[in-house]
Amino acid sequence: MSTADAFTQLAQTIDQLTAPDGCAWHNVQTHESLIRYLIEETAELVEAIETGAGADEVKEELADVLYQVFFHAAIAEREGEGYDVAEIANTLNQKLIARHPHVFGDRGYMSVDELNAEWEQLKANASGKNRGVLEGIASTMPTLARAEKIVDRLERAGEADAQLANLDSDDVGDAILLLLRQAHADGINADESLRAALRRIGG
Repeated sequence: MSTADAFTQLAQTIDQLTAPDGCAWHNVQTHESLIRYLIEETAELVEAIETGAGADEVKEELADVLYQVFFHAAIAEREGEGYDVAEIANTLNQKLIARHPHVFGDRGYMSVDELNAEWEQLKANASGKNRGVLEGIASTMPTLARAEKIVDRLERAGEADAQLANLDSDDVGDAILLLLRQAHADGINADESLRAALRRIGG
């Protein structure tokens, strides 16, 4: 089956589930009511990848995450929000092309270091405004992952020394940020490392 055919069939299945005469549970769901499921499905996918689950299990978890995307798209279409799954796909396609001029334009090959150096600027250009260093970091991210993202942004912008200079290692929150900065310097994903530690003690 082609990718196009598979996606068409999936969209039709979701449309039937969310139709007035479809599944009653699907019919009453909203973007807000699905948040818990999106978080759960994403966490299960991360778990499958990090624990080395087999390809079939990772595929199943990816399918659950994809289901959430199609489900939200169906709700948006039902509620007249002005977009559907095709618009979501088109938005993603345009964003990927705009953010990768070295692949789709005439920039030519760029190294990972060069790409990292201009990544935030490309996103700023796409949004049509100058982004603050910490702009776009969701406040609803898990706290450790959010802190790690903030440290990474500050380091990339060359503002880490100024922003983190006055942290007190006797304060637990400050000490965690200092530890995160050291982990970042050592190339360690602290959130991933902590999850692995929790699994080692059965958590």
